[in-house]
Amino acid sequence: MDERTPAANVLEIDGLKTYIRLSRSTVRAVDGVSLHIAPGETLGLVGESGCGKTITGMSVMKLLPPGGRIVEGTIKLNGRDIVPLPDKTMREVRGNVVSVIFQDPMTSLNPTMTIGDQIGEALRIHREVGDKEARERVLDVLGLVGMPRPAERINDYPHQLSGGLRQRCVIAMALVCEPSLVIADEPTTALDVTIQSQILDLLDELRRRLRMAVLLITHDMGVIAGRADRVAVMYAGKIVEEASTRTLFKRMRHRYTEALVEAIPRLDQETSAELYSIPGLPPDLANPPEACRFAARCRFDTEICHNEYPAFSEHEPGHLYACHHPAGVDEPVEAAAQ
Repeated sequence: MDERTPAANVLEIDGLKTYIRLSRSTVRAVDGVSLHIAPGETLGLVGESGCGKTITGMSVMKLLPPGGRIVEGTIKLNGRDIVPLPDKTMREVRGNVVSVIFQDPMTSLNPTMTIGDQIGEALRIHREVGDKEARERVLDVLGLVGMPRPAERINDYPHQLSGGLRQRCVIAMALVCEPSLVIADEPTTALDVTIQSQILDLLDELRRRLRMAVLLITHDMGVIAGRADRVAVMYAGKIVEEASTRTLFKRMRHRYTEALVEAIPRLDQETSAELYSIPGLPPDLANPPEACRFAARCRFDTEICHNEYPAFSEHEPGHLYACHHPAGVDEPVEAAAQ
């Protein structure tokens, strides 16, 4: 199948395991993850820092840190498994079929190149266009992402732009070849709240207009609630719950998802009330527990949680979760009250 031929799903990940080999241990950063994203759909991948979200996204790009490698599973882009592809072939895929938007635009932009040259570089590599045609396309995509006066900005350097404008340049770089999939890895973390909203609105608009699939990686459940069609909750290298956004927030099942939502500040909350914080720390992924990985931090854990990893359940179509004591299904006595 041609790498740009539309498939039922733009991205299909099945049983992905990505490990990072250190000097004295091996970190199981992604440990059996399966996901899919359809054209024009946004999948939110949410969880605490260190749960494996970014490594999942970088596995799709095959841009892993030193010692990182995919040890098992498949990653299909438009029906083509990219895991066995050599790096030379992957260079033809990156930026053309799949692109990434990183969280800090200053580390994504070359300070010695104008933004026009940086955005046009992917065009010259993947489409082999001339300088004039590349410039015209760069101006078009800068206008598409809402850059004010693009003809004047095209020769600017990154340090001459504000944080919001730099992030628009990074988005333009990701979109210039109209990829099938965009991975947005915490795309607004380095921006103030007002600019965050503008950038997220922009991504939504472009996703609908261009029919892109978007993998939105974030730790912010508030961002997920307003932007994603479906949500996959990740904890300690594994997906623990997956559902449509509406279903997840109305009928969440996994106790980790419940804890994440409980930690969101509410407008009706007393200002003097202490914000909820999940106790403890995630497990060491160099030596993760074989049973439920959230059990040590869970208020509802029982003996089975520490002895067996829960199988996935599906009480309604498309809503999967792996929890021995799911919320809203049974209510065991809280461990603290026992």
